[in-house]
Amino acid sequence: MEGKKLLALLCVSWSVFCLTECVCPEGLYTTSNRLECCLCPRGFRLMNDCISPRTPPQKCEVCDPGTYLDHPNSEQKCERCKTCDNFANMVEGQRCTPSSNTVCVCKDDHYCDKGDECKVCYPCSTCEFGIKVPCNLTSDTQCNEKAPEESKITTAIAITVPIIALIAVTLIVVFFLWKRKRLCFKSDEKFENPESLELLGDTDLERFLPRISEILGFKVVRNVVRRQGMLSQTIIDNVMDENPRDANERAYQLLKAWYEKHGMKGAYKALTENLIAINMRSKAEEVHELIKELSNRGERRNGDV
Repeated sequence: MEGKKLLALLCVSWSVFCLTECVCPEGLYTTSNRLECCLCPRGFRLMNDCISPRTPPQKCEVCDPGTYLDHPNSEQKCERCKTCDNFANMVEGQRCTPSSNTVCVCKDDHYCDKGDECKVCYPCSTCEFGIKVPCNLTSDTQCNEKAPEESKITTAIAITVPIIALIAVTLIVVFFLWKRKRLCFKSDEKFENPESLELLGDTDLERFLPRISEILGFKVVRNVVRRQGMLSQTIIDNVMDENPRDANERAYQLLKAWYEKHGMKGAYKALTENLIAINMRSKAEEVHELIKELSNRGERRNGDV
């Protein structure tokens, strides 16, 4: 008698398990009417709830192109696929599917060592004395610390001779033109009026910061920040200490800290004025053309949509 009761209990337990695991392998969710329904599989969204307890929904529909859901769900809308930002030096490594999001990777000759938090890729470093470990998607180039002893003299000669030759040719050309009175020596014009750069108003520089930091480099960014005096020397030193071997990252983090401190209003004008003040007009013009070009691209995209 006891054996029959035990057998009956096992049969009931198996029935309950099978009802959940066999009919609803993805799991269950509770509707607003307190009815337990099977979840839609990943890659699908819920259209209609089930009408009987622990049964599949009346309808699950596959996510539209450009959207995805990567887990069993009861969502009525799929999530929009991520796009890879070319301005951050990133390209598509794996296309978005209904059941998985886009995977972005660094473009050729660029890297990012931030793992899943990577938002910007940086150009791989070049080596003066040869490459020890090549650059890859997740780490920068490792360079040899110095040239082998036997090649030092050869390297010095290879560098010195072209420089001397260039200086000699330059002096000859200058002397020849001066002799023929065709060369007028004029002092460099200091660009005192930044408004002639056709300022673009209070442009939001946040999405341009990676490219701007590449154009300016760390030394120029540091001179601009010090001149304006908005960041303390302690903050500047902290940025340098946190990125001792990555000049590109130092430039980006320092420029980002300055922008966050300054705020969007007047930031573009302040950056331009300070670049001109430290005799970096050409850099100011490069930044201006970058922002103008990328802004125009954004407007054309919006117009197409």
